[in-house]
Amino acid sequence: MKLFLYILFLLSIAGNCFAQVDTNIKSDTLKVSIDTSKQVVSDIDQIIDYASADSVIFDIKEQKIYLYNNAVLTYKDLKLNSGVIIVDRNTQILESFGLPYTLNEGKFIQTPVMFQGKEKYEGTKLTYSFKTGQGTISSGYSEAEVGYYIGERIKKVTPEVFFIKDGLYTTSTDKEDPEYYFFSPKMKIIPKDKVIAQSVFLYIEGVPVFWIPFAVFPDRAGRSSGLIVPTYGNDATYGVYFAKMGYFWAMSDYTDINFTASVFTKGRFDFNSRFRYALKYNFSGEFNAGLSVIRLGESKDIDKFSSTEWQLALTHNQQINPTTSLSGNLNFLSGKAYYDNNTNNLNDLLRQNAVSNLTLSKYWEETPFSMSLNYYRDQNLTNGDVNENIPSVNFSISQTYPFRSGYTASEDANFYEYIGFSYNGSGIYNRYKRTVQGFLSDSTIRDERPGVQHNISINYSPKTSYINLVPFFNYTEKWYAKSVNKYYDSGSNSVITENVNGFKAARYFSMGVSMNTKFVGIFKPDIFGITGIRHTITPSISYAYTPDFSSEKWGYYKTYKDASGNDVKYSIFENGIFGGTPFGESQSIAFTMSNLFEMKTRVNDTLENKFQLFNLNAGMNYNFAADSLKWSDIRLDFRTQIGGLLNFAGGATFNLYKYDNTAKARINKFLFNTDGKLADLTSVNFNISSNFNFGIASINTDSKDSLNKNSDPVRFNIPISGGINYNFSESRPTPEAIFKSSNINGNISFSFSEKWKFSFTTSYDLVNKQISAPYITAYRDLNSWEMDFSWYPSGFYRGFKLEIRIKAPQLRDIKVTKQTNPRGVYE
Repeated sequence: MKLFLYILFLLSIAGNCFAQVDTNIKSDTLKVSIDTSKQVVSDIDQIIDYASADSVIFDIKEQKIYLYNNAVLTYKDLKLNSGVIIVDRNTQILESFGLPYTLNEGKFIQTPVMFQGKEKYEGTKLTYSFKTGQGTISSGYSEAEVGYYIGERIKKVTPEVFFIKDGLYTTSTDKEDPEYYFFSPKMKIIPKDKVIAQSVFLYIEGVPVFWIPFAVFPDRAGRSSGLIVPTYGNDATYGVYFAKMGYFWAMSDYTDINFTASVFTKGRFDFNSRFRYALKYNFSGEFNAGLSVIRLGESKDIDKFSSTEWQLALTHNQQINPTTSLSGNLNFLSGKAYYDNNTNNLNDLLRQNAVSNLTLSKYWEETPFSMSLNYYRDQNLTNGDVNENIPSVNFSISQTYPFRSGYTASEDANFYEYIGFSYNGSGIYNRYKRTVQGFLSDSTIRDERPGVQHNISINYSPKTSYINLVPFFNYTEKWYAKSVNKYYDSGSNSVITENVNGFKAARYFSMGVSMNTKFVGIFKPDIFGITGIRHTITPSISYAYTPDFSSEKWGYYKTYKDASGNDVKYSIFENGIFGGTPFGESQSIAFTMSNLFEMKTRVNDTLENKFQLFNLNAGMNYNFAADSLKWSDIRLDFRTQIGGLLNFAGGATFNLYKYDNTAKARINKFLFNTDGKLADLTSVNFNISSNFNFGIASINTDSKDSLNKNSDPVRFNIPISGGINYNFSESRPTPEAIFKSSNINGNISFSFSEKWKFSFTTSYDLVNKQISAPYITAYRDLNSWEMDFSWYPSGFYRGFKLEIRIKAPQLRDIKVTKQTNPRGVYE
């Protein structure tokens, strides 16, 4: 009995030390909670929960807890799963390892897997100190923010720092046999920041490829600051180079900047920088700067060459508030040589102008008012001419009805409620610089052209039953700070143009009336699923009158006598930014006829489809004020879409008058009267285009494996997309002069598998029988790697580029590039 009581006493002590066993759980599982707040010798400050599928053993003498088989331990944010877990209460150290696998000697199962926060660690053996928070993993594995690392031994010294012995780092998805990895005898891991390693070997398919003394890898998704790895090669003109070496700085979540430099052995230096910024729903943009300095040859060499080329570019988009926005791009270059020496992009190489356009726009809600402020600059890259508006201001009042009390007129509205009004005002300060080539030297012409223009339109559009009748009146006024005066100088045998300073205004107006109606015809065949065909005809006629503002009474045109004594009339506003007034009287009638064919088909008893079949428009003008050739060309255009795949559009013009070979011009005689035909074809054009996007899928049931009767049939799935476009145009200014253009353009993209992608783009000139700039690309997904191939097989820019690189964005600078370029431009 004494022995029995003594055993009960010991068990009560164990219960006080290690808390109580939960008797509600299954007989083969023990779960224990330890309230360490009562333990004086312990520094463990929170409850430890643990359980196992087999047994829990308490060693009172050694103060240890043993958990066997599918053991689980939870402490703070740490959770450990393992075959065996041992907790030493004295040293406050946890130790865990796997269980021997009976079917395979030397192999273990239920090896330790520890989760701490979002981090995961695996290994054959794990130790952890509750006191210091440090731990060690043997033959460890852990996932990083980007990729994962494996080591013979992983030691956690602080929550933010790990050390790895004989470790490897990779982003390969194959953990057992990674396609590539970086091996280092010593690694330092700063989670969600970086991996630092010394004496690093890159292994590809288990073969060491190269060695570097140290390396730093980013260990977080997204942007991170760091060095930009340079590329090296040999340029045909500038020699051996180290290109685009620099630094990338992720300044904040909203901004980043990079700096790169390129050095060539034969006398060239390039510098580039890019600054990006973005604030969601507010603004975004980037600023680019580039400098290229070339010094070829020695100072005494006859063929020495020297140049300094630069570029400054800005792109900005900003929604200041719901009614105000600022957007545009600025592009300033030293000249076309910058593109020629610094890019292989075909669009940039063919670019003849550098255009800048920046606009601040504002509109007022529930009003017809809007306003914009614009900066525009057009730089000719060939000759250096610059034309810019600094700035232009525009204020508009959209169509409004000033005499209405609401948005729409009431049924019993007065006539004046149908009077509409719109206004557009523009002010431009334009300046330009033009280079004139001389025999000995070039000269530069600079001029400034400020101007203001007002446009007012008034119309009357009453409600009518069948015919819409709209009278209109348009008024335009232009303000200038100077005008021109011309005279013939017999001494220099040239026409002299003088600028006359002083305010001048050009005012002119036009008036007229337009009328249109609609006729609708409906045919219901109810065959082949067609339930209806509708033909809508919209004829319209308009008359417009513009007085002759070139007559002397208006004062907008003057005359001078040329060398032959003939009077030459000119506009005093010919240099104005908005131009002058119309020349000559115009009384014209315009006739147009629009035809729209639509069809309705039955899908089922309750659903029908409606779509357009064909559009055909025709029109011509008649000018009462012209002294001859009063009829204009007849204009035709059409458009149709067939089956959603084929688009067909075109047009033509016809002239009614006879062409005189002696006068080399059309004369006032109708072809119908002289030649018995209605008109001459003067131009024709049409376009056929089609875009497609589909996948070719099939099952090859004839392919059988003779060794495996249960093998699945071979399956194919080839997504294909692309387009083809044919353009034809013919112009006949005279019956003898015929100019033709005929081109076919095509592109196709397809994938033979999920990992292979191809594209091909080309253009063929059917008139000159020439292929224009074919372009071929291929892409291969190599799991952890990827391959890009691009090729221009012919033309001045022919060449190819092959690049194989690691797919992970943080390691994309690790790549192999091979390219050829006849221009000798590196990239």
